Amino acid sequence: MASHPLPLDPRGVRFGQALTGLLLVLALAVRSTWTLLAVAAVLTLATLGGARWNAWTRLFAAALRPALGPPRHLEDAAGPRFANGVGAGLTLVGTGLVAVGVPLAGWTLAGIVAALALLAAATGFCVGCRFYGLLRWLRTPTGAPEADGG
Repeated sequence: MASHPLPLDPRGVRFGQALTGLLLVLALAVRSTWTLLAVAAVLTLATLGGARWNAWTRLFAAALRPALGPPRHLEDAAGPRFANGVGAGLTLVGTGLVAVGVPLAGWTLAGIVAALALLAAATGFCVGCRFYGLLRWLRTPTGAPEADGG
């Protein structure tokens, strides 16, 4: 992982959150373990490789951003990348639980990830991003300025 990821277009982040949430709702509706696994793979790659490996970011950049024009502001990539990691982990565990015969627990985890992704897409409130910020704040020594100024 890069220590200083490039900033992201927040519209692309919300687009990815919407796709994640909608695909997980679809997976839940039709009980598609393959769709659940595909979403987990996209989130895992986005976590490991950042924007350059994030299928949703690349789709947004190719299909929508040219028509929308440049964003008004950019967003730090660290929070969304952390949130992708949490979503990937929960979705992978959910997929595993479904595969080993504990479907209620697995689909419940998928539903939680879907709900959080759709909440973030609709409102801009990303629980994983906020949790990342809290962890970062807790790791910063009292009174010590952060290296990146914020």
